[in-house]
Amino acid sequence: MEFMSDMLSGADSGKPSLFEIVAQHKMSDLIEPALRHVTSVYAHRYPRHLVRILNWHEEVYAAVMLVVERHYLQTYGGSFAEHFYGTKRVRTRKIRGNNGLTRGDVWGSLALLVGLPLVKSRLDQYYEKLSGGEAARLLGSSFAQAGQNEDPSSETAAAADGSDPHGFRRRLMSWRLSLKRLFKLCYPHANFMYHAATALYYVAYMFDRTDYNSPWLHMLGLQVRRLSAADYRAMNERSSATSDLAAPANGSPIRFVRNMVAYLLTGGLDFLKVLLPLSIFFYRFLEWWHRSDFHKKAQMAPPPPPPMPLKPHPEGLSVPEDQTLCPICKEPRTNPAAAPSGYVYCYPCIFNHISDKHTCPVTLAVAHVDGIRKLYSDS
Repeated sequence: MEFMSDMLSGADSGKPSLFEIVAQHKMSDLIEPALRHVTSVYAHRYPRHLVRILNWHEEVYAAVMLVVERHYLQTYGGSFAEHFYGTKRVRTRKIRGNNGLTRGDVWGSLALLVGLPLVKSRLDQYYEKLSGGEAARLLGSSFAQAGQNEDPSSETAAAADGSDPHGFRRRLMSWRLSLKRLFKLCYPHANFMYHAATALYYVAYMFDRTDYNSPWLHMLGLQVRRLSAADYRAMNERSSATSDLAAPANGSPIRFVRNMVAYLLTGGLDFLKVLLPLSIFFYRFLEWWHRSDFHKKAQMAPPPPPPMPLKPHPEGLSVPEDQTLCPICKEPRTNPAAAPSGYVYCYPCIFNHISDKHTCPVTLAVAHVDGIRKLYSDS
């Protein structure tokens, strides 16, 4: 997934294109809904264990991504999505000739990668709750969802029964209502400025007006650059080295268990960059399989075998050796028709016989006139 080709026609080859930056952000935005969908599907099957995780999905996801992003920032110098697309973060101002990330850069990046999306999501949900949802925006505030507005009658009741002699509760409720109205009024403008700043930095980055693809990276003084050959060599050497969480072995069982856990944790986090493309490929394969004719043929039940033919009854009419003769009139069949038993007769012969005796003349099985089927041939 490394976009190492120079897409800028002799310009800075280490600067990623805007398409790579957008792809990184899109991948980060799509991981959370995908995991939410998987969790919701399994929560219906195992509600006892997964319903709580589904109710707190955003917080659980943020905690998991905090561990994952911290590992990739400390180990590879970039977020999970950035490393997946072969890029890293570097400092604009070098410290002692090194442009690698410091501890403050790592935690600042974590705040923007994990904390900012979580806060933004909660603010969006709170605004939806205050505004009344889609119905209120389309049809007016009178169609707002129930329970969205504060009930002012509680303040009047509190003042009437004397439970709030100094008016503290009434003033507190008034402040809360004022803050909610202020938030409801200002948040759409703040949300517009948030997305407008991101779009402006995209445009400026595309026309080489800035080296920062995001206002948040500009605040941290970090740029996104492509990984070089030296970076890949350093990563290969680091992969063969011991884990940072491991300690020197001293023969202690506790130390051995600690080192094993460190190796498994580090290896599991590194395996995520392989697991993601494998899961995408597997998903695309399942999508193709369910749309193909192979899946339809595999799901199609085989046709049932034909029923066993009825044998002639000892007391019934004998079947002529010449298959073209009618068992009733012993003459060549005219206007052939099959009885429900499968034997073929002349249509007038079998119709009259079944109308009188309601049985097949050969097998003596019960038959009805409605079960007679006329046979046609090309000749």
